[in-house]
Amino acid sequence: MLFDLQSPGRRRVVRVVFGALALVFAISFVFLGVGTGGGGFSFSDLFGGGSADSSTAFDSDINAAEEKLATNPNDPTTLATLVQLRYSAANANTDENGAPTSEGEEQLREAADAWNKYVKASKGDISPVTAAYALNIFDVLARLDFSKARTDTDEGQALTDINAAVDDWKSAAEAQQVRIDKQPKQVNSNSYSTLAQYLYLSGDLVGGDQATAQAKGAKGADPATIDSQLKSIKQLGQQLQTAIKQLTKQQQSQGAGAAPGGATGGGTDGGNPLNGLGLGGGTGGL
Repeated sequence: MLFDLQSPGRRRVVRVVFGALALVFAISFVFLGVGTGGGGFSFSDLFGGGSADSSTAFDSDINAAEEKLATNPNDPTTLATLVQLRYSAANANTDENGAPTSEGEEQLREAADAWNKYVKASKGDISPVTAAYALNIFDVLARLDFSKARTDTDEGQALTDINAAVDDWKSAAEAQQVRIDKQPKQVNSNSYSTLAQYLYLSGDLVGGDQATAQAKGAKGADPATIDSQLKSIKQLGQQLQTAIKQLTKQQQSQGAGAAPGGATGGGTDGGNPLNGLGLGGGTGGL
């Protein structure tokens, strides 16, 4: 658990915020099909079973790409190739449940780094195919970072991991926006719903609302269903941002002189994560 469990307020914020956020994956990534839209996506349909293959088959190609980049680090073609190779290597390193192994996770992070370099080197001429790989890369990284944050026992590490997950969702949203912009004839309601979810989870409520409106306005869309699906995700995104703020305050409070060993004393009055959470009735029994 993230917080000192001697404090009822902290127990509740763990149960409400991170427990509720766990449901976002069942809602957004399964029901709406986020992250399954392209680029050779696998990971056994997101950790649903897989094999423990080796990425050795990709090593020579990765090394060749890295050698090219050593002489021309801003070559967008080679960087795009490296994004795909790193992702494929990660996809070949999964455990018995289909989740990335430590090697697989490292390949994903290397792929994310290659994507960031590719975006800069491409100067706006981004391939939608490479963007599809990036979408899947950051989607899985967000899951991994979020999972770590839920089980971290140190509040500072939990804050780091949650912020990392938010950054992953932001990058996924950027990749999805590229796909929308570059392939307008393939855009549909689900394209914008996917974008809205990542924007909400990254804390961009305005952008999320705009994408939601576009999803509802798309041909063949069911506005009522879209509203129902995205409303809860928007609320979870808001709760996440509030939790981050409260964790930040707790860290600042501890840094200002909290007693070693996790003593709460009067510190919970000023750093209670529930302050300003504003759950209202929107989350039901979560």
